[in-house]
Amino acid sequence: MTLALKWGWSTDVGQVRQVNQDAAAATGDLFVVADGMGGHRGGEVAADIAAGHLQMQSAVGDVDQLAEEIIAANTMIRARASVDTELTGMGTTIVALALLASTDERISLAAANVGDSRMYVFYDDVFAQLTDDHSLVGELVRAGQITPEEAGRHPQRNVVTRALGVEDGIDVDTWEFPAMVGQRYLLCTDGLIDEISDGEIADVLRQVSNPKLAAMHLVDMANRAGGRDNITVLIVDVIDEPTCETQETEN
Repeated sequence: MTLALKWGWSTDVGQVRQVNQDAAAATGDLFVVADGMGGHRGGEVAADIAAGHLQMQSAVGDVDQLAEEIIAANTMIRARASVDTELTGMGTTIVALALLASTDERISLAAANVGDSRMYVFYDDVFAQLTDDHSLVGELVRAGQITPEEAGRHPQRNVVTRALGVEDGIDVDTWEFPAMVGQRYLLCTDGLIDEISDGEIADVLRQVSNPKLAAMHLVDMANRAGGRDNITVLIVDVIDEPTCETQETEN
């Protein structure tokens, strides 16, 4: 069986913010969502640099290369900020999924993240978070000091502890796993997960088969729930026939 990926994504400024500092990209082999931070236009620029750099990669050979490209994006963001005082302090989260180039019959995916933008997988009617949040509340949850439910209401839930652009060196979390028909991956910024629950997200993924329509529906739900931040959702389905074309970042 020949596997392929079908995807769709949607982004919106939300109901409160004036500028959309999220960015996303999809090439067919690599998918990325970034959530920028920084005053003036800094966050928008940082997210665009990160998503744009990964979009330019023609193929990812292994999970280490995916991490190296994210580290390279960090260097690019730092370099840009060093020559433009209006961009000082800009940064971005990033979460990425890549179809690995393979010379054998095994088809694998690689994932990576820095910050609190998340990746989930929906498979066999089970919805599970793959990434760890690099955030203050994420660390508190992992330490057992607060529950995930308390984290969602915590006043410092948007404080990230790791992001591109902040320091010269950056640690990237990575995974590699087999691709299987029926898997549905969700990459998103915290503008989605801060507004609607995992159960509500899973219901949409279960009920709406078209990834573009599902992404649009989730963004609309987050807006109707308050839309207090920019919202970006990218959905990737593992299928057994190619049916989609490349989409580029809207930023």
